[in-house]
Amino acid sequence: MNPAKIFDQPMREYVIIVAVFIALTFNFFVPGTQMFLIIAAAIGGIPTAVAGLRGFLKLSITIEAFNLVALVISFMTGEYQSAAFIVLMLSFASLLEWRTQSRTRNAVAELLALKPRTATVEHDGATSEVEADTLKEGDIFILMAGARVPADGVIVQGSVFVNEASVTGESVPIVKDIGESVLSGTLGDSGAAKVRVTHIGKESTLERMAVLIEEALKHKSKTERLADRFATIFLPVVLLLGAGTYYFTHNLMMVASIFLVACADDMAVAIPLAVSAAIGSAAKRGVVVKGGEWLDALSRVKTVVLDKTGTLTYGSFNVSTVAIEPGVNEKEFWTLVASAERYSEHPVARAIFKEAKEWVEKVPDYSELKTIKGCGVTAKVHGHDVAVGDEGILELSKVVNEDRARTALDVLAKKAETAAIVVIDGKFAGSFGISDMPKPEARLSIDALRQAGVAHVVMFTGDNTAVANAMADAMGITEVSSAMSPADKLNKLESLPGPVAMVGDGINDAPALARSDVGIAMGIGGTAVSVEAADIVVMTDNLSRISEMIALGRRTRSVVHWDVIIWAVTNVIGFVLVFTGVLGPALAAFYNFITDFLPLINSARLFREKSNV
Repeated sequence: MNPAKIFDQPMREYVIIVAVFIALTFNFFVPGTQMFLIIAAAIGGIPTAVAGLRGFLKLSITIEAFNLVALVISFMTGEYQSAAFIVLMLSFASLLEWRTQSRTRNAVAELLALKPRTATVEHDGATSEVEADTLKEGDIFILMAGARVPADGVIVQGSVFVNEASVTGESVPIVKDIGESVLSGTLGDSGAAKVRVTHIGKESTLERMAVLIEEALKHKSKTERLADRFATIFLPVVLLLGAGTYYFTHNLMMVASIFLVACADDMAVAIPLAVSAAIGSAAKRGVVVKGGEWLDALSRVKTVVLDKTGTLTYGSFNVSTVAIEPGVNEKEFWTLVASAERYSEHPVARAIFKEAKEWVEKVPDYSELKTIKGCGVTAKVHGHDVAVGDEGILELSKVVNEDRARTALDVLAKKAETAAIVVIDGKFAGSFGISDMPKPEARLSIDALRQAGVAHVVMFTGDNTAVANAMADAMGITEVSSAMSPADKLNKLESLPGPVAMVGDGINDAPALARSDVGIAMGIGGTAVSVEAADIVVMTDNLSRISEMIALGRRTRSVVHWDVIIWAVTNVIGFVLVFTGVLGPALAAFYNFITDFLPLINSARLFREKSNV
């Protein structure tokens, strides 16, 4: 056995608990064994003494410093059983805190363990087995039934049912066809497919989730910070109470009893325990909360802003209308469009590229490309200047036949289709009408938000007013803002009644996600930029998770409030028992030891949270 492991935190606490418990038992039944009890309590109190002295040296009043004072008073007054109970209490609390943190570390380890060690790749028509860590973007691997996905990718051939429960919490396998994404760590259920790698290593969904979960517990919520402030205020009050008691009674035993009853180590553990349990519960539902602070903020939101594309809809667009201007060479039109949209991640651009590929045998590379956020792209292909995007393209440069472009936009708007126009060498060359399907659960999810007490549900979209209103009517949304740029979204957020939660999945949503009180990224199809900017990441496309997280946040806040109430009531009862002479130091320490478990048990209820949060 590694000697360093013998005295790590859990082993140390176990040894202290066993030693002190045996010493207490011997002291009670075997006369003359008090020295054994003194030695066990003194050695067991060393961690408390070290932590308390650090607080004193920093001139700050901490719970550890307060516990040290209670321990010293017990030894000074000869109440060695009291000292032993204090050591037992603190060791149990420390062990429980370690167990809570360990659960999170184990969850991350289990998550990373889902990544397979090997992958079957295809190269030049031949297959071979390679280490999963050696995969590169662009490689093709084969996903078979019973195999886990080694890296994020897009299906290029075949069809496969994928079980995403390990990442999203959805237990029902989902069929994945050509062009659809698969996530690292998910499981092939049936069928077979060839998959092109899109993200590897720390950029993959699995490892990004692991990092997000680890980072989550480093951010304290308002309730956790409230516990810190509570300790700073409460401990001086107890010191004054003890000083006042001694001034009027000169009874050092009663003072010691007050300190023993008032030890607040349970609060230092119970509140972080509740937050950790809630974050773990959310992770099991496929939601990564980057810290208790955001769960707390989500429980208070009054306005939820929903981006349309990829959030209310699938974001899997199809070209439904194509209109090429008379006189434009159709083969050249499709070739230039395919080149300009070849590598774009925007769902509208992918739909256009998919349609263009039907008309072009070989897609040429562009020599220049510029992405205009919230608008489209401009490119130079074979000496031609090409621009593909929405109405904003017309504002970028002078378009000779702009009136034709605006007529095409009006026609598509009346059909409630998302419009894209093509400008080649300064001339309007054609237009696309693109359709998107709303998610079937979106309407019910919006109703659930209102039932959860969200006063305002607002839709933001870059689409034109006709498309936006048609979608809003289908969703039962009455507050809509359309034709929005990323800057427009930021400005509009400022005018909404807060706190505001913003839900989105695209690059153009990232600024609004970062600016809102709570940013929520729909991570399964969301870009890396939006996931990084968000405070909460929903790893499934299911919008119902948002109302579930609001309910979980409110339940967590309720549990914390009950922790405070339980602590206050038990302390008042304890003080009354001390002042009436019922509790001496030994019984006060035992009383505190027993009542410490009440808020901890209350917080632990959140570990049992399932889907019905």
